[in-house]
Amino acid sequence: MNTEPYAFAHLRQEEIQQIRQLEQQLAQSTGHPITLIAFEEEPPAQEQ
Repeated sequence: MNTEPYAFAHLRQEEIQQIRQLEQQLAQSTGHPITLIAFEEEPPAQEQ
């Protein structure tokens, strides 16, 4: 999986908790374990 130009998202604790709750909800509705991964787009590199 190519993740360029993305990096792991910097999330607050309450945002992480929301993701965990959604993972549980999706797992219950699908009957399969679900893992969500948060990425954010990296800003373009500054040329000097």
